[in-house]
Amino acid sequence: MLIFHRLFTDPYLNIAAEEYFVKHAAEDMCMIWINERSVIIGKHQNAFAEINYPYVRAHNIPVIRRISGGGAVYHDAGNVNFTFIQKNGNTNQVDFKRFTAIIVSFMQSLGIEVNTNKRNSIFAGSLKFSGHAEHIFHDRVLHHGTILYNTDLEKLQNCLTPEKEYQGKAMASVRSNVGNIAPLLSETIDINQFAERLVNWLIDFYPGSNSYNLQPDEITAINQLSETKYKTWQWNFGYSPAYLFHVNIPMITGFLPVSIKVENGKFVQIIFPDETVNDPLSHVLSNMTGILHKEEEIDTFIENNRGSLELAGVKIVNFVNAFFS
Repeated sequence: MLIFHRLFTDPYLNIAAEEYFVKHAAEDMCMIWINERSVIIGKHQNAFAEINYPYVRAHNIPVIRRISGGGAVYHDAGNVNFTFIQKNGNTNQVDFKRFTAIIVSFMQSLGIEVNTNKRNSIFAGSLKFSGHAEHIFHDRVLHHGTILYNTDLEKLQNCLTPEKEYQGKAMASVRSNVGNIAPLLSETIDINQFAERLVNWLIDFYPGSNSYNLQPDEITAINQLSETKYKTWQWNFGYSPAYLFHVNIPMITGFLPVSIKVENGKFVQIIFPDETVNDPLSHVLSNMTGILHKEEEIDTFIENNRGSLELAGVKIVNFVNAFFS
């Protein structure tokens, strides 16, 4: 077992590293890492349905889709992440318990009593502090998760409390009351000391394990994967399963309710109330078909149709926000 204490905190690079190693690692390995603040969503989730988009946008918090399933999580400098990559004897068989048991044992070594629920999350009392997810690639399994140590729980809630509702078949997160484990320790240590303690415990847990350092070709490959996949809007937002959401178009006289169907990140259908189907505004808004559910594209639509929108009585200043909050 290679034990890799990854000191990079760039969330794009860390999520890219997971995919790279599950596909290319020659040996079993475990990575311990900390991200800068970010929201990490499951592969099969609707990004917009999992986050408070106006909040994360205003605070420049990255939203990144991972390759495993499961729900959305918030990362920051108070959260330790772990990734196990191992040969999987039972191809395509998911077995969370062999990994959650490792984290449970580590927590017990610190004197913290914990319990695991049927969704393989780990709790201290009634508060969840560790969520887990898996991805199978050929004969390898990637199992990863979080440990809330001294995370900013207010920011966590702000990021993961959506303002709008979305209809579709995307996997929704199961909400739980969460808590940090730092207050439960008998001594005061910082997040880096805690991460190092986990690394040392894993070295003892896996006899014969070795430490690992990235090789130059691996750094290049991970950087490339980060740039071409994990930093792209199309992967992080456009990959979301098809969904329907409702928008109240701001008008001088009030609001016009419309529904929008989205597939592969694009508006594919604008649905109007029966009484407005033939209104001039409906003809203008129908031109939104084909654009991405993305602020920059809606801004461009406004610039290309400003005169028609204003003549139809649209409040331009509030138009973009209506699609996100």
